[in-house]
Parts: sequence; structure tokens; C-alpha cells
Amino acid sequence: MITDQLLGLLKVVLLLALYAFFARVLWAVWNEIRVPAVSRVTLNVAGDDPRPTASVANDRKVARRHRVGSLLILSPADMKGVVVDVTDTDVVIGRDDSCTVQLAADTGASARHARIRRIDGHTTVQDLGSTNRTLVNGKEISEPTRLRVGDRIHIGLVTFEVRP
Repeated sequence: MITDQLLGLLKVVLLLALYAFFARVLWAVWNEIRVPAVSRVTLNVAGDDPRPTASVANDRKVARRHRVGSLLILSPADMKGVVVDVTDTDVVIGRDDSCTVQLAADTGASARHARIRRIDGHTTVQDLGSTNRTLVNGKEISEPTRLRVGDRIHIGLVTFEVRP
């Protein structure tokens, strides 16, 4: 038989294991939702003021899963693996020569199909009145839509994946 002392010890070990499990879950949740401090400082236009600009200050408030840094092209095969940086400037995607990302051979894309831009620290995609619509995760968008890491954007025949 199990003695009372051994049974008491097993209860304490089980209780400690339960507390350790809950502590680990809380730690994982905290790391997912907390916003780490921004390590870089962007100088203002004059170049003499080391305070962060508004966009950097707003980035501090944006959760990690919302911080979009680039788009990875998943298809078609001839463009697969190309990375488009979307951190600082507006990115216009389409067939026109003035577009940041030119899809000249893609007949499913409009001349100026969609725009990726940062608004208050969040990255959004906006359809620019394209004929063949812009899809985010398979759903047609009609207004600027916030992007999260892992989202998929379909423009014509091209599929982009949102990356941090």
C-alpha cells in the first residue's frame, strides 16, 4: 500500500506540476501579446532630433502578429520566392510601369490593382478599383483591410504571403 507520507508528497508534486503548467501558459500568452520596445530610432527630417517619429512610436503599440515587414510571392512559379519590402513606403501593385511591383505579364491584374500602405502602424491592403478584385485569405475586399502575418493576398495570378 501507499503510505500517507508518499500520497501527500505525490499531491504536492502534482500541484507544483499544475502551477508550472499554468505559469508556462501565461508566459506564452504574455509573449504573444506584449509589444517589445523598438530598438531603432528614426531621425526626423531635419536629422538633428533623435526622438522617434510618429510611425515608429505607433509601431510600439502594434502587436507582433500585426507587424508586417514584407510580402513573399508564392505563385506563379517564375516569381516564386521574390520578397517585397513593405515597411516604409506605399507599395502599388499592378501592370503599369509606375507600380512598385509590376505584374506586366499578368492579364488578371489591373494597371493599378492594389496598394499596400501603413496607417497608424498597421499595414493595410486596398483594392484600387480593379476589374478582377483583390482577395485576402480568399475573401474579396472592398475597403482598406488590415493585414496580419500569414495572410494571403491574391492579385490576378499572383499570390503573396504576408511576412513579419
